[in-house]
Amino acid sequence: MNKYIVVMIALIGFSGCKPEVKFIESEPGVQYRLVDERDGKKLGPNQAMLLDLNSVYKDSVVINPKPVGGFFINPVTGVPPMLGKILQPLGEGDSVQIKFDLAQYSMLTGMPITPDLDTAESVFMNIRVLEINDEQAFVERAQTEIERESAKQLEKDKAIIEEYLAENNLTAESTEEGLYYIIKKEGNGPKPQAGQTVSIDYVVQLLDGTYIDTSHKSVAEEHDFYNPQREPYEPYTFPLGQKAVIAGWDVGIPYLNKGASAIFFVPSGLAYGPESRPGSPIPPNGILMFEVELVDIKN
Repeated sequence: MNKYIVVMIALIGFSGCKPEVKFIESEPGVQYRLVDERDGKKLGPNQAMLLDLNSVYKDSVVINPKPVGGFFINPVTGVPPMLGKILQPLGEGDSVQIKFDLAQYSMLTGMPITPDLDTAESVFMNIRVLEINDEQAFVERAQTEIERESAKQLEKDKAIIEEYLAENNLTAESTEEGLYYIIKKEGNGPKPQAGQTVSIDYVVQLLDGTYIDTSHKSVAEEHDFYNPQREPYEPYTFPLGQKAVIAGWDVGIPYLNKGASAIFFVPSGLAYGPESRPGSPIPPNGILMFEVELVDIKN
C-alpha cells in the first residue's frame, strides 16, 4: 500500500478518536465548554462583544437574537456574573457552548417554564464572538442601522397607507413624521400643548379591518370584541408629548382642538415598530388606523 495513503488513514483514525471536550461546571445548574479557540483579539476596558448566539432545547432553537446592528453585549457590566465570567476570557473567533438547566435559563432570559417543558432537559446556548470593539462604536453602528431600517420601513408604510387611501377615495394630510390624518369634525377652543393632560375617545383597527381596542363599550359589543377585563370603557387620559403613549398620538393629537374628531393612519415606526407583541393581533411593523375624538384638555 502507498505510504502516503497509510499515513492519511492513520491521521483520519487519530482525528476520529479525538475525545469530546467535556463540560466544566461554572456554578450549580450552569456548565460550559470551549468549542473553538482562535487566539483572536481579547476584551479590553470599555469594550463589548458582537455575538452570534442561539439557544437550543431538544434540537429546537428557542432564542436566536438578530437585532438591527447585531447582538452586542458588554460581558463585564451588561450580563449577569454567571454568564460574564464565561464570556470575558473569550477572544474574537472563539466559540463556547453553555449548558443550563431550565431554572437557570429561565432566570437568565426571562423565558417562562411552561407545563410542556421537561425540567429534566437542558438548554444549550451556543455563542461565537464575531468582533470585539469599543462599546460606543457598537452603539453608534446599531443606531445608524436602526435609522436606516426605520427610514426604509417608513417608505413602505407610506406606500401602503397611500394605496389604502386611494382605494377608499379618502384624502388625508400628512405630517413630517409620516402620520396621515383626516379631520372629520372641527372642535372649539385652542389646541392642546405638550405637557397638558388630554382625554381621548378612540377606536383602533388594522387596515384589514381587524379591531384592536376601543374606549367605547358599544363599539366593542357591536363588533364582537368586548372584553370584560377591559372595563371600564372610558376616554383614555394621558399627558401629551411625554412619551406616555405611542408616538403617533403625540404627533397627531396637537392637530385637534377640544371636541374635534379625526382618523389617524399611523405608520409602524410611530406605533409598535418591528417587535412582535405576544397575544396581540398587531403584527410586526403593523400600521394602525385610529378614529379619535379629543374629549377634554386640562393643564
